[in-house]
Amino acid sequence: GFHIPFVHNDLNDVLDYGNYETVLSEFCNLQIGYAEGTDEVFELPEDHVDYGKDVAAYYFWVFPNMMFNFYPWGVSVNLVQPLEISRTKVSFLSYVYDASKLNKGAGTGLHKVEMEDEAVVESVNRGIRSKYYQAGRFSPTREKGVHHFHTLLARFLNGEVESK
Repeated sequence: GFHIPFVHNDLNDVLDYGNYETVLSEFCNLQIGYAEGTDEVFELPEDHVDYGKDVAAYYFWVFPNMMFNFYPWGVSVNLVQPLEISRTKVSFLSYVYDASKLNKGAGTGLHKVEMEDEAVVESVNRGIRSKYYQAGRFSPTREKGVHHFHTLLARFLNGEVESK
């Protein structure tokens, strides 16, 4: 969520960035984007944990390479496939449940958001390879998901996780 105001101007206009939430689980995390104002939100049943909240999107990330982005109109699936040490392919698949909600709220302009993500990832990777790059700390409030990924990756690479 840290990058949203800097990379996704249109998405930032519809999300309440101050209340963006990341919930960690063992091998996945959930990021919840709350709506700013009266944008398109989920109609949740009374017994749902988020009932009464203006949820614009649920972003699930599953280690190591899958993302499921739920919007009131449907779901976008992102599959990240490593091809080489410095080359990756991302497949974007969208499944529309309610076409009448496609151009409303957080799911508006999804292709543009995906291309903005692609561009910023490429830019960050160029920067990391620069001789001027120095690793820094993660933001505890804004980069919980990224930190979680790197922690899991290190655990798997070091053989600290047994396969079941």
